[in-house]
Amino acid sequence: MAVRCRDRSWIVDVPLGESMLAGPRGEALVAVDGIAEPLGSQGRIAWNGRTLSLRETSRAPEIFLGGKRMESPVELKPGDELTIGPAHLVVGISSPDLPATRRALTHAEFKERLAEEMARAARGGRPTALVMALARSGEGGVLLGAALDRFRAGDVVASYAHDETEILLPDTTRERALAVVERVLRGVGLEGVIVACAVAPKDADHPERLIRAARLALRMQLEERGRVPVSRPPEDDPVLDDAASRRAAERLEVRAHARGPILLTGEPSAGKVAFARRMHRIAGGGPLVVLSCARTADPRALEHALDEAAEARGGTLILDEVGELTPDAQARWLPVLRALEPEARLVVTSHRDLRALAERGAFHAELAAYLFARDPIAIPPLRQRPDDVVPLATRFAIEAGARVPVRFSAGALARLRSYPWPGNVLELRNAMERAVRLAGGGEILAEHLPGDSLAAAQGDGRLREHVDSVERDAIVKALAEANHNQTHAAKRLGLSRRALIYKMEKYGLKPPPGRTAAALADDVAGR
Repeated sequence: MAVRCRDRSWIVDVPLGESMLAGPRGEALVAVDGIAEPLGSQGRIAWNGRTLSLRETSRAPEIFLGGKRMESPVELKPGDELTIGPAHLVVGISSPDLPATRRALTHAEFKERLAEEMARAARGGRPTALVMALARSGEGGVLLGAALDRFRAGDVVASYAHDETEILLPDTTRERALAVVERVLRGVGLEGVIVACAVAPKDADHPERLIRAARLALRMQLEERGRVPVSRPPEDDPVLDDAASRRAAERLEVRAHARGPILLTGEPSAGKVAFARRMHRIAGGGPLVVLSCARTADPRALEHALDEAAEARGGTLILDEVGELTPDAQARWLPVLRALEPEARLVVTSHRDLRALAERGAFHAELAAYLFARDPIAIPPLRQRPDDVVPLATRFAIEAGARVPVRFSAGALARLRSYPWPGNVLELRNAMERAVRLAGGGEILAEHLPGDSLAAAQGDGRLREHVDSVERDAIVKALAEANHNQTHAAKRLGLSRRALIYKMEKYGLKPPPGRTAAALADDVAGR
């Protein structure tokens, strides 16, 4: 059981037999100060190796299961949530046959689970940890196998790329996640694995942003170890190859020297801040302060942001995603913006319909009126700027380490232009980083990019692309699980080694850098 009580969290192993569940002294599995006597009033839990049951021995304090008061003995399932006084418990039950049946997810499946878990965690105010682990060349299969064998049933494991595993740990803090991963690596004797972690909601409030935060953390560790060159700050000017982008940029330029706030609307990660930064440079520069409203939920963070806004005098203040502000913070920002207006350019962004929120009483009416004093400027989503996609993809591939000039196959170019990019510019950036890893310095193929499975299911002529994407992901996983031994990977897939090599060439899945002659000899010996 994962336990959270006040400002502490920990894991409790339930032994075989019957035990007291919660109480103030050591006899209970969960020791919680503040639960009144008698000790027997906090429930008794029984574990027989297959099922876990709970019965309540009295009604003081009450036990709540899934938010409802428990009325009778119940059998607990994985994921069940219990509340006893100030303690919150989440049940996790491991299965003896888990290692044989559990599989690594594809990256696309992993992203779906990540979105689901982040939405669930946001409702309960819990942390969600995303771990990226990079093994030494040729040890990816060992790393992936260890993760599948040793992590909880509720944890999600996927193969990100050659020798890289991504792990989702629900209800887990950064410190706990890193400690667990370190214990697993130590248990299987893996050395030299580089581990990075990002945690929602502290580091990000959206799946693509959390992935980006974890990748940046991994990149920083690689730079510190001299494994990759120190990267320059990424270029953040928007690409204006598409007519829709140029129209938005031109409208913003016209408003750059006018008084009052400029409200930029558009979907998350559509590039609103990038457009605002461009306007700042064109309008004459000066100090630039960019503040994320999603990071100001904590009172101390809000106070710091309010103070930092004053540094924008003579330049530009960008207040990103104002719809994420708490009601108290909305009221606090209004006089600050009004005071700064004569001395700074004010740009406020939001993906939410602030006017509709204000009409429902869910957003500060006076602040909404202030922001809508002039018509907002809409930044179109990436799918409505098709001519921007390939130039942006090229830029992101170079930032991720691709060779210049970046080589795209005809199929990759077609997929870049046809995929709807629901995560907008940030999804494209994340996708290109992974594509560069999968391509291994070679040509980027369609199979290295996300596929539109929905469009394939609807029969719009791209079924072949969808099937290829699924097949390519299966080969990537099998190679990782087999430690890149082609013979063993072919057996996992039910293919001949010759057929596997053909498909690897088809999908551009070359052996990872650093593949040794000894490892290749293992393949030959296994034929």
